[in-house]
Amino acid sequence: MAIATPLSTSGRFIVDAHGKRVRLAGVNWYGASEDLGVPAGLDRANRNTLAGLIAAQGFNSVRFPFSLWMLGQTTPVPQQYLAANPDLAGSTPIEVYDACVKALTEQGLIVIPNCHLLDYGWCCNTDDSNGLWFNDRWPAAKFTAAWQAITKRYAANPLVAAMDIKNEPRSAKVGGHVLQPAWGTGGQTDFAAMYTTVGNLIHQINPHLLIICEGLNYATDLTGVASHPVRLSEANKVVYSMHDYSWSGHQGQNQAAYNAQMTKNGGYLLADKTAPVWIGEFGHVAGTLPPQTAGWWNYIVAWLKAQDVDWCWWALNPTHGQSSSPGTNQILNQQGAAESFGLLTPDWSGVGFPAVLSMLKALVPPSTGPGVGIAPHS
Repeated sequence: MAIATPLSTSGRFIVDAHGKRVRLAGVNWYGASEDLGVPAGLDRANRNTLAGLIAAQGFNSVRFPFSLWMLGQTTPVPQQYLAANPDLAGSTPIEVYDACVKALTEQGLIVIPNCHLLDYGWCCNTDDSNGLWFNDRWPAAKFTAAWQAITKRYAANPLVAAMDIKNEPRSAKVGGHVLQPAWGTGGQTDFAAMYTTVGNLIHQINPHLLIICEGLNYATDLTGVASHPVRLSEANKVVYSMHDYSWSGHQGQNQAAYNAQMTKNGGYLLADKTAPVWIGEFGHVAGTLPPQTAGWWNYIVAWLKAQDVDWCWWALNPTHGQSSSPGTNQILNQQGAAESFGLLTPDWSGVGFPAVLSMLKALVPPSTGPGVGIAPHS
């Protein structure tokens, strides 16, 4: 059954149109932000079958990255990349993206578009010039206009219910200078100010959308929210996002130290009942889980469970699309190369790692929040 939209926030929880808790529990399906502008896997799997497979595993949402470059492409996608979707022959990248959004939402899944990159390619590193919402090729006005266009494009689809504004804020070289992201400073790289401006412009078109605001330092740092929260004209629509991986500053930690760091970096917003925090990316080499689980993986699973946090696994994809270092022609991932974090079988037809899926399924049902644990009226 589809989630009753629109979604809003109630303290630290995301709630549905009836005020009942919704715990976002999803997967990232990437590719549209890469070199070809196409979600990976469409050469192997029909999009409708794939959407059904995602929903059948109990996920309720899909984070769906795109690039500004992709939005402007008018050349049809080469048919070889759409081999399992022959009805999309002749479609441009944004038309393919549209068709996938439709397939996902027809399965009742919430779709969360995410501006992953400005240029096409593979994200992320500190010298890819894509850490801010502008660079030498993409002025800030194009970023803003892109979000207005995306909002208009899906305004009639209520299951496109949230917008993840900018992936993994980090430093970027612009005009020959390395600029550092900031929060609440009022300067040219102030992400809190950008989220406010873009969020309000989105809400002028569709006031129902959640606005997802990722933290600084690769979406690991929401400490600035304490003194400078994002305040939009529409109330109860701001969700903050963190990403977390084994390399996200967790070396040598035990569970207590991990918990303390996560609380300091953003989890305090949950404890204070200020706003929801969504872990928009977390993942691990799927083939190593379990029985060799240790360290970070155990820690995040325990934390997600104990704090009843919203989350989105990276990634659904068992194989890569072609992806370069942004702004260059240096290919980092070849089309069809194995994706070690992927949940599916290499042919995209089924679940490749049932043990991992079982661990994720245990994190789907919410344990707290409005309406949780209340028996429905008969």
